[in-house]
Amino acid sequence: MQRTTKRARLALLASVGVCLPAIAIGTSAATAAASSPIVIRAVLPPNTGPITASDNAGLYQLTKEYERAHPGVSVQWLPNNTASITQANATVESQAAGGAAPDLVWEQYGPVTSGSIPAGLLQNIKPYLEKPNPYVPGNKRWLSLFPSSVIPYMTSPNGDIDIILGSAVETGMFYNKADFAKAGIKSAPVTWAQFMTDLSKLKSAGIQPFVFADGGLCNPSWFERLATSSLLANEVAKFDVNHAQVTTGLDDAVGIKEGIISMKNPRYAEVWKILGQLRQYNYSGAATYDACTSQTSTTPPLDSQALLSDGKVAIVWGGSWYIPNLNSIKGFADKYGVFPEPTITSATTKYALNTVTRGVIGGPNGNGQWGVTSEKADHTMTPAKTAVVMNFLAWLFTPAHNGYWINQSQKGGEIPILKGAPVLNLPGLKSLLPTGKVPTVVDVVLDDVLTTAATTSGLRLVQEYMDGSLSYSGFASQWQSLLTSAAAAWASANHVNLSKY
Repeated sequence: MQRTTKRARLALLASVGVCLPAIAIGTSAATAAASSPIVIRAVLPPNTGPITASDNAGLYQLTKEYERAHPGVSVQWLPNNTASITQANATVESQAAGGAAPDLVWEQYGPVTSGSIPAGLLQNIKPYLEKPNPYVPGNKRWLSLFPSSVIPYMTSPNGDIDIILGSAVETGMFYNKADFAKAGIKSAPVTWAQFMTDLSKLKSAGIQPFVFADGGLCNPSWFERLATSSLLANEVAKFDVNHAQVTTGLDDAVGIKEGIISMKNPRYAEVWKILGQLRQYNYSGAATYDACTSQTSTTPPLDSQALLSDGKVAIVWGGSWYIPNLNSIKGFADKYGVFPEPTITSATTKYALNTVTRGVIGGPNGNGQWGVTSEKADHTMTPAKTAVVMNFLAWLFTPAHNGYWINQSQKGGEIPILKGAPVLNLPGLKSLLPTGKVPTVVDVVLDDVLTTAATTSGLRLVQEYMDGSLSYSGFASQWQSLLTSAAAAWASANHVNLSKY
């Protein structure tokens, strides 16, 4: 997002009504705060710097407002420089072993809802979310402020809610408007068949149509999620053991054992045949680019969005975080558009279920994801303190406040998710959000769900398939072997007897 001055930030704060309402904070929270000072130790979103950094300007302002209105309560924001959620959770588990974990820890829905977080580390906050948010006049149930598409990402298989989510990052196809006009394309494609037709038009017009940036895992794993979730939507119930929003290692291993996630299943094999359709339109040297690499990278994999802004390809597959980046390029803000990933329909394959997969890739995985630690993990976390911590979260998670601090973040392209939260007026941003319930996300090989080794091998096979050095039959044979070995490796590492399922 564009950086703002302190005066502009305060003006925006006033415009969205960031003033403490004259509403009691709740008896338990008030009593706890009055009896003794309470310090809430909270972990900042990753790689945003200290609380005073520009990335955290909105969060900092709201925290100060809260502290002024709640004498005896202070918030100590802890920096977060971890490279991944896996590393962050390892740190929290180590702290929790001694009862010294922070009160609010950075989390992601994947580890929490899949059950990979040790039992008892996080509290079930659903009872609080079932009550009114005291800072939203007229609200009768705090959970009602979250869209129906988001709640499954917060909910564990046992029905608990152990994570609160603040924003979404979504993906879509970014395109050059001038290239579309030159090729006679009057509107963005909605279906996969229309998408393929438009790629053909671009190629016929002498324009390089597309880059499937497989120098990293983003584009390959996104395609796997999109196509597998779409074509297997009516078979998920046969292997969805954990009933999480995103399939887990156990789900996938069962699906492989049952022959559903199998190249012998025509419906699953069709996923990879559809990917093969893109080869004739792909940018030469696509394996030297990645959709998620740093813009400053000078060695491969390079930043694929530069191919769009430099006029080398007509379409790149990127994320909502591209929008502020592309808008920062002088004169480019009006030269591109974005549309959601097209739906695979019967015009493409007889196996199509017309599943709308908007929200399957990305999802509520942006800024503002926290879990509340238990008294076992954090010896200071008494029931009274938990009430204060949840009251602070209620303050942050009103629609106006959620929109304010997410939109202030310099991370960019993160979309506030609470109903009624203001969203920055960036072209195409809202179109990437799901409009209803998101189907179960089938995530198998290319996202470390089974094993890291399988992900590495899977990326290599996709690269060879996409650059033409591996035929479909060769790919299918090796992919099936990879599926079988990855399921067995996961079961062995996790001491699971798959024959029980």
